[in-house]
Amino acid sequence: MIRLQSITLNGFKNVGHGEIALSAWKKGEPAPDADIVGIYGQNGSGKTSVIQALGIVKRLWSGKSIQKAAVDCVSKESGEAEIVVEGVLFNDETQAAETQFIYRATIRESDKGATLFGEELACKDLCQNDPMRIMLSYSLHTGASWGYELKPKRFWKDALSLDGNAKTGLAVAQRLAIEKNTTLMFSEDFISLMNKLSASAELKKAAANVSANMSGTASAVASLTRLVTSMKRFALADLAVVGVSQYAVSMLNYLSIATHEGERGGLADASFTVNLSEPATLNAKQLRDLRNTVEKMTPVLSALVPGLSLGIVQLGGMLGNDGTPAERVEITCTRGGTTVPLRCESEGIKKLVSILTLLIDVYSKPGACVAIDELDSGVFEFLLGEILQVLQNHGRGQLIFTAHNLRPLETLNKGSLVFTTTNPERRYIKFRGSREKSNLRSQYLRAINLGGQAETVYEPTNIFDIDGAFYDSGFPEGE
Repeated sequence: MIRLQSITLNGFKNVGHGEIALSAWKKGEPAPDADIVGIYGQNGSGKTSVIQALGIVKRLWSGKSIQKAAVDCVSKESGEAEIVVEGVLFNDETQAAETQFIYRATIRESDKGATLFGEELACKDLCQNDPMRIMLSYSLHTGASWGYELKPKRFWKDALSLDGNAKTGLAVAQRLAIEKNTTLMFSEDFISLMNKLSASAELKKAAANVSANMSGTASAVASLTRLVTSMKRFALADLAVVGVSQYAVSMLNYLSIATHEGERGGLADASFTVNLSEPATLNAKQLRDLRNTVEKMTPVLSALVPGLSLGIVQLGGMLGNDGTPAERVEITCTRGGTTVPLRCESEGIKKLVSILTLLIDVYSKPGACVAIDELDSGVFEFLLGEILQVLQNHGRGQLIFTAHNLRPLETLNKGSLVFTTTNPERRYIKFRGSREKSNLRSQYLRAINLGGQAETVYEPTNIFDIDGAFYDSGFPEGE
């Protein structure tokens, strides 16, 4: 399993520089229990940027193309955005920390919308107490030597010499990555190439046909392959990122229900987009997965909203658009003996239904990492505080969220809370001078009104200016 330690943004939207610690893990310790991080601040101050950056990291580590929308994340001043993620790879069985790594991605604006300009991966073996070393680094150039140049040069020269076809395979992987605007590091072609290099080295070792230096290179390639493969598996199976746009669809009666099948080989953000205004048409597997998801979340939903339970009504069989048998179904809510379609419930209930499986995974799975923008949207503040308190005290996974509701400031540990500032070069801070049991909500409101922190956390507004602006707009001069 992987636990994210921190994320740093440089030139990302309105964040000149900002760094957030995401885990309480310390060197020499086993995998921690729940790591909960809440990000607070005024509108437009960089909260959503963190969630968007994690979404880009998920796409990159999954081997997918950078979305065109990523260009909106590139600072217009610097012309490029940088995302740096630190993490730890733990042994799945013993939970011992094995490898610490630092991943860096640079994105630039281009005619494609956004281009992955370069990547870098450094790591160290915690079992051997090795120093942090850059194992793979490259940046895009389109001159005479078009493509990527892998660094460290000597290491990759030795690594590629382990297999006679490696250079050709690398050239193909590079061209495909550039044409598709995807990562080279996490592409299937590159990972396959590294696996071939490792296999070739093992054959040469067995035949005593490799020097001590090349044996070390082969071991390093094998370790790097394992790390990159683990990062990709984490992105696909354990990292779920939920943005605000996924909430907006529920307003149009389209609901995305997360199923998070991670540990059984599915995707961390596997979901059904259900049209609540009419019955959904699902094939046999979709219906089975949806039924399992509803059964899994119903007991928790009933505890959060006493007396409320979910159900599925089957309305009859039919042929799907692909000609295979399908079933028309509708998701229902039952409360007080009355059953109604889910579409008739409040936006808050729909919100809980859409993310509840992900929160269950944060509670139960050490490898689960869930990032949610505006977690508090539509959720009663007291209930939100109780959910987060349970996850913090008894959870096993990782949750990163943004919110405006201040109730969690009264229930979460102060080390779990990060605040945005008005300084783009130091965008995220933790409050100083606060004790573990102090009321951080009161301290935050005091900082908004009176200051007292290392950075200003709120751009001052004036109630009389607001009143005047409303008046001028509502009663134009002369009317």
